Amino acid sequence: MSTPTSEPAVARWLLNVYRGFAYLTGVLLVVLTVALIALWGTEPKPAWYSISWTLHGWAYMGYVISAFSVSFLMRWNVLRTLLVLLAGTIPAMSFVAERWVVRHIRVREPADATA
Repeated sequence: MSTPTSEPAVARWLLNVYRGFAYLTGVLLVVLTVALIALWGTEPKPAWYSISWTLHGWAYMGYVISAFSVSFLMRWNVLRTLLVLLAGTIPAMSFVAERWVVRHIRVREPADATA
């Protein structure tokens, strides 16, 4: 028989998944934006370039799903949810959104989590 998982443990796990996807999406987008500028006007592009953009697309889908799950769990309004979701499309903005989300969630947690 399995023991039920507590809500704070699920929220902590979901927050860690969101943070991982936010960092992965942000790093890939910054690196690929620099590569885009560096490879401007060169044809054909290297094979790693298109593979990396595909990887970024999959990472962004993970970011969207995890960010939407966090926003649903935290009962955010539509505007706040959309701003966090769109942060993964602007280079380095997912880092800012990740810090904001973590700070916002930790403020809402009780001071004594052991009780």
